[in-house]
Amino acid sequence: MIVCVTLNPCLDRTLTVAPWRPGDLVRGGTLREVAGGKGNNVARALSRLGRSAVPATFLGGELGARCESLLRGQDRLDPVIIATASTTRAILTVHTRGTAEQTAFFDPDPEITETEAHLLVRVVEKMLDGRRARALALSGSSPAAATHGLYRDMTALAADRGVPVFLDTYGPALDAVRGPWATVIKINRREASIFLMRPDPSDQDLWRLLETWSGQGVKSALVTDGANPILILHEGSAYRAIPPAIEPVNTIGSGDCLLAGLIDGRLSGLEPLAWIRRGVAAAVANALVWDSGAIDADSVARLEDRVQIEKC
Repeated sequence: MIVCVTLNPCLDRTLTVAPWRPGDLVRGGTLREVAGGKGNNVARALSRLGRSAVPATFLGGELGARCESLLRGQDRLDPVIIATASTTRAILTVHTRGTAEQTAFFDPDPEITETEAHLLVRVVEKMLDGRRARALALSGSSPAAATHGLYRDMTALAADRGVPVFLDTYGPALDAVRGPWATVIKINRREASIFLMRPDPSDQDLWRLLETWSGQGVKSALVTDGANPILILHEGSAYRAIPPAIEPVNTIGSGDCLLAGLIDGRLSGLEPLAWIRRGVAAAVANALVWDSGAIDADSVARLEDRVQIEKC
């Protein structure tokens, strides 16, 4: 079992419309719904790769109930849910038919109470104590002051139990981490710029960040940058992973699938370069489909050989 935590889930709605301009009266063509949030995407992708993944998250109100229904029905997952007084947010993505154009509108983040935050930590601790957890994935942003330190606390719980932690976060949740550190950290270039407080960090800045994390005990640290090469520092060795060129359908969730691929590869006992290839291939496979995390294991396997890795 892989526990996949999301602090800021959402009902992810995609409305496809004909070409439009601001101010138009726009009628939707199709509406798709997915239980979103980075950890839920990771769990969905892991399930597609044949892994047993359990989402653990906050859900509240009618939108939260809809997310639970989608996780259980559409994704065939068995989530562990902390009910919240504040309703789960929605993200509406307007996709212009026949183009790659899309615009996303985000609801405000929910207010999570201290009691609700404490309950999620206790639930995750119980799952780790059950000795069935092979990994802990901590993904996405923190919505409220009460949740900013939860990834730090959960990482410490996992470290005490020898469970590897895969961390993909930014902002206050990353700022709060002071040790013990995750086994693997993934961050994208924009998130790294926020953490470093540099609007346009150089590759040298990013390598220094990865070296800092490596010095604090992180086994593998990665910085992604869309379709550009991925910077990787694995146990002191530096690499660049170059994804194959594709015509993307939707890149949203590709970072989450990369994390899922890394988890799957590492738990499969693959050599480091092989599980890095699997992670990159999973990210590319995600970009070839519309729904985040709805990857196909055969497509991932075919893409692995097309991922180039260069030693730096």
